[in-house]
Amino acid sequence: MNSWAKGIGVILILLAGMASTGCALFIAAGAGAGVGVGTAEYIRGELKQIYSAPIEKVWNASLGAATELKMITTEKSIDNLDQKRVIKGKTAEAKDFQISLQALSKEVTMVKVRIGLFGEETFSKKVQESIGKKLKK
Repeated sequence: MNSWAKGIGVILILLAGMASTGCALFIAAGAGAGVGVGTAEYIRGELKQIYSAPIEKVWNASLGAATELKMITTEKSIDNLDQKRVIKGKTAEAKDFQISLQALSKEVTMVKVRIGLFGEETFSKKVQESIGKKLKK
């Protein structure tokens, strides 16, 4: 399947997922062009980003991002169906963090980052940027 058709497929999957969850994610026009599929969205203290990559690859990139940003991981969990994964711990400033991954399909993963109790958008963006860079390698 060519990359154009894959991009259209990813958009259709995401639109179907949004319709079923009521989530208002904004999808970029060139969905198949890069690792990050849509525009990041900051709502209620969480920064959400969708990546065009399988959950295992995004998991490894998320763990690498946490290490790179000097975040101390205290808990890692994977659900029985391997559709959701969570990383919890503390930042270097001793704020709690949580990175949640959800497989939207075999090749599409949503990542939600929350820093602190009420969220911290700037640091959450650094985490998402680091994940995106690691996925491009």
